Amino acid sequence: MDHEDSESDFRLLPKFLKSKNAILNPTNNDQRSFGYAILYYFHPSDWKNNLQIKDHLIKHGLDKIKYPVHLEDISMLENQLNIRINVFSFIDKGGYKRYSLYISKKYKPDEVNLLYWDGRFALIKYMSRLFSDARKYAY
Repeated sequence: MDHEDSESDFRLLPKFLKSKNAILNPTNNDQRSFGYAILYYFHPSDWKNNLQIKDHLIKHGLDKIKYPVHLEDISMLENQLNIRINVFSFIDKGGYKRYSLYISKKYKPDEVNLLYWDGRFALIKYMSRLFSDARKYAY
């Protein structure tokens, strides 16, 4: 494991995105936001119990990842973790202009959608809520 517990990568979501109730952005005090976002997908009810979170990190192989995770590592991590990963972001401070950063081309049994901003990952739990205001067609 390569991380520094003293450095936090926690970032608040913009108000607009938070109001959609589509993203799970767990508080953390280290650089493992990617690992926590993946764990939240698999074990959403266990987040409050730190002991179980540490066990789940090991169970899913997330303890062996080099943190912080960089976008160029996503394809390799899909194979290592045996999951599809899609990553989205936004280009404005409010989170109104969202776009895809990485869309998986792999077939894996589970698909995880993540939001990435300011070096942090969070789990997108409800894609339809996140993009509900997006137009179907551009005019």
